[in-house]
Amino acid sequence: MHRVAIGSLRPADSPRLRGEDREHVFRLVGVETPLPPILVHRPTMRVIDGMHRLRAAMLRGDTHIEAVYFDGTAAEAFARAVELNIAHGLPLTIADRRAAAARILAAEPDSSDRAIAARTGLSARTVAAVRRSTAQVPHSNARVGADGRARPVDGAGGRRLAAQIIQARPEASLREVARKAGISLSTAHDVRKRLLQGRDPVPPGAAPRNAAARPGTPTSAASNMTASGATADTASGTAP
Repeated sequence: MHRVAIGSLRPADSPRLRGEDREHVFRLVGVETPLPPILVHRPTMRVIDGMHRLRAAMLRGDTHIEAVYFDGTAAEAFARAVELNIAHGLPLTIADRRAAAARILAAEPDSSDRAIAARTGLSARTVAAVRRSTAQVPHSNARVGADGRARPVDGAGGRRLAAQIIQARPEASLREVARKAGISLSTAHDVRKRLLQGRDPVPPGAAPRNAAARPGTPTSAASNMTASGATADTASGTAP
């Protein structure tokens, strides 16, 4: 914790569409017990969380305030502000949270709807609707969940990517294929088995097929894997 000069601080990049609530500031002025420290983005000295507390301190005539520093990007600082403002203090409105979700989506298009929902206090369904309605959100074929793992939006896309990896590097272990394609180990095993059998890596009816995205010659890839891929997996200790 640091004691920071109020004059060195910059106003928050707030998720509140209507700015600060003056009545809440006046309520804080009358609080006699010490308030929690504010959170400050160290690289810019911009307040992340605690603008109402800062305004109250200014009205009291304070010159310094207790603060904790946050090191990260501006986008990470904004996301942190949203997380903190839905957890305590004056809650964000639904409109505030939807706008915040749109902004986080623009900065993190790979994040899953559920992961962003947990950070903004919205439902995953609402985040999905915000994603669809926001033209600025880049398209992504994968989503990163709250656990940090990337998963393909289209399961068929993950299988096709795995097939491409196997064809390009038949010596790669199934664990590596699964990790890079964002699929489970059992799915990676099924993809390799289908390629060895000369079949499409995507089961019939699993998803609409895109002929341009389909691997070209699974039978030739199968012969290559028979020679090197199976023995490589056995040597690496990865069970098929």
